[in-house]
Amino acid sequence: MPEKKMLVLDSAARETEFIVDGETYRLRFNFEAIAGFEEGTGINPISEPIPPTTFNIMCLLYAGLQAHHSEITMETVESWFNDQNGVQLGKVAFEAFYGSLPEPKAKDEDGTPDPLKA
Repeated sequence: MPEKKMLVLDSAARETEFIVDGETYRLRFNFEAIAGFEEGTGINPISEPIPPTTFNIMCLLYAGLQAHHSEITMETVESWFNDQNGVQLGKVAFEAFYGSLPEPKAKDEDGTPDPLKA
């Protein structure tokens, strides 16, 4: 019988906290958040880079907030953006998302990460 390979992931996704207008929010990028982002943007953030547009940043924040703050609407996230904090919100969103991904262990022959190789 061929040996089965299994990818074992830490079930506790990393989380990031940030503050807007004195309120603390927590981002969690689990598979539901990733699927929500993909549905909203058409971008698969696991297999392709996320262009740093304002819309993509808003969608990333909104998706990451849903695990702990399901009452937050996209309109609320949009209201947080202004000339003073747009760059900081983008930095929080991208660092939280990319920081939540596991480090690839090995790469395929073409250089793409292969999570099933040790």
